[in-house]
Amino acid sequence: MVCLFKNGKRIAGYHRQTTNHTAKMKYEYRHSSIDWIGTVPKHWRKEKVFRAAELITSGGTPKSGNEEYYEGDIYWIQSGDLNDSYITDTEKKITQEGLNNSSAKIFPAGTLLVAMYGATIGKLGIQTMEAATNQACCGIYPTKRIDLKFLFYFFHAIKDKYISDSYGGGQPNISQSVIKQTYFFVPPKPEQIAIANYLDKACADIDRVVEIKRKQMDNLQQQLKAQMSNLFTKGTNDKLKQTDSVVIPEIPEHWQLLKLKRVLEEKLKYGANESGDLDNPGDPRYIRITDFDDDGSLRNDTFKSLPIEVAKDYLLSEGDILFARSGATVGKTFIFKNYEGIACFAGYLIKAITLKYKMLSEYLYYFTKTKMYEDWKNLIFTQATIQNIGADKYQYLPVPVPPIAEQKEILRKTELFNEKVKAAQSKIEKQIEIILNYKKSLIHEVVTGKKQVV
Repeated sequence: MVCLFKNGKRIAGYHRQTTNHTAKMKYEYRHSSIDWIGTVPKHWRKEKVFRAAELITSGGTPKSGNEEYYEGDIYWIQSGDLNDSYITDTEKKITQEGLNNSSAKIFPAGTLLVAMYGATIGKLGIQTMEAATNQACCGIYPTKRIDLKFLFYFFHAIKDKYISDSYGGGQPNISQSVIKQTYFFVPPKPEQIAIANYLDKACADIDRVVEIKRKQMDNLQQQLKAQMSNLFTKGTNDKLKQTDSVVIPEIPEHWQLLKLKRVLEEKLKYGANESGDLDNPGDPRYIRITDFDDDGSLRNDTFKSLPIEVAKDYLLSEGDILFARSGATVGKTFIFKNYEGIACFAGYLIKAITLKYKMLSEYLYYFTKTKMYEDWKNLIFTQATIQNIGADKYQYLPVPVPPIAEQKEILRKTELFNEKVKAAQSKIEKQIEIILNYKKSLIHEVVTGKKQVV
């Protein structure tokens, strides 16, 4: 039996068994009596997950703010660390003190982890090392008669059902009890291993195709960025002059290179310092960093609001541009459009309003999608100890400023190319979706025995 230890005592790691399976035989089937599973091979055994495990439990979180509990040498897995594959490292580590003074536990290598809450619900991970987890991860250490990878692929197949069953309350979640009481069908161990090996190869082949498709999308984005960078530094004029900027060394002769503050109607403004816990559709939407994607679109699944009496000093107008000032999304930008409704913005965002006779707001927004903007951002980071760009730094952002007529022409060409890139990316995204749906159906068919691979 595998045991959990609070003292961090070493537990034997997991070593995958390999077994030669017998010659292929034709399956005979019966109905499983479980709708989502359907028919199964007659010789597969029905059982609940808890009977297939030596342990099923979750971990805990040492008290935040106590420096003695963190920055230690004990791996501590959060649901965000789960990657649907092998886990070799964690974002955070805890100390022995943190382990001893919390409900965190050491799980052995070879433990299957299942995310139980929130956006990562159903996400999986396989530990390659001893590690503690937080309470959002359910750890399952299988018995010797259950192949770890077979169990992994079963939970991959049931993920969508867990997600659909979890909604209805507030935050989607599944419990340890649900996981423990889940039925699955178990073939003999040699078949489990053969099935896992088959899916390892098949999924690896599928993932390689998906990776190629995603690289194609990245290449399209790089082409767009290169095209935009060329337009925003050369425009339609080949006669260039030198500047004193490191990130924008030359521009057309008749252009100006101005600091951002020189093209603004008013000073840069920080947003509301509010938590944004409400979701009243009748109140102004409260736009936060996490509410807009890299392509500039506003997400529909993250709506929060502020009462009008709080929001009134932070309302947005057509063409207002928001800059993210801290965290992983620092430098990210968003341009507000009136069709998105009444909205205000949060404190980790900075609002810029351009002088329309000097600079079109769309021109400034697209400039922030160029390589020069990225280079400027990275330059700021090299001069600071933390990734933070406040209004005091944004106001000195160098921006190439052509006449308004040229700005319009640059925007026309940018938007035309952008639409072509979006159309190409959309096509690739649909291809990826088809491929990933095939992967899901393949895993389901194999772990329920409908597709015989043994």
